[in-house]
Amino acid sequence: MGHEELVRHLIRTAEGKRDGILARAREEAGRLAEDAHRKAEVMEREARDVAGREAERERLVRMNRARMEARAVRLHARASLAEAVLTRLEERLSRLAVEARYAIVAERLYREILPEIPEGNVVLRADERAREALMPAASDPRFRFEPLREGEIGGVEASGEGGAFLLRNTLRSRFVKARPELLAEVARRLPCPDE
Repeated sequence: MGHEELVRHLIRTAEGKRDGILARAREEAGRLAEDAHRKAEVMEREARDVAGREAERERLVRMNRARMEARAVRLHARASLAEAVLTRLEERLSRLAVEARYAIVAERLYREILPEIPEGNVVLRADERAREALMPAASDPRFRFEPLREGEIGGVEASGEGGAFLLRNTLRSRFVKARPELLAEVARRLPCPDE
């Protein structure tokens, strides 16, 4: 074999190896591209799943927030309604002092505190109509009548001359004392916020 023949043989061998290397490189590149494509599809599905879960979680958070806000509005409405009922009841109590049966109520309120009134001079506070009703019952000279404090809506208060004690049995004081139970009763009778 001559030198030229050897060079051509080496060139053909090198070209064959080159073609084999390129073919294997193309196969490897195709396989890598397929793997990358599959991995990209998997990552895309996972990203979509994560985004879907995040979107669902955000939707649930917003729905829960909206439910809580709606419930708070309904609770506020119930509380406002209960307050309105108690306001009407207090208005009704204030009108009781002008009704004919008020004299009986005032005397009963006085008799409830009478056993607790200690010896000594006593100041009885009552409105004009209650005072008229109580005059026969409280004719003891140690009792001195004064007008009921402003803001009271009927009934009677008794105190010592020096303010040593105070017995309050007015319609407002009884209403204030009963208010928590009345609120609970009104709330019990109102529909629940979730209904």
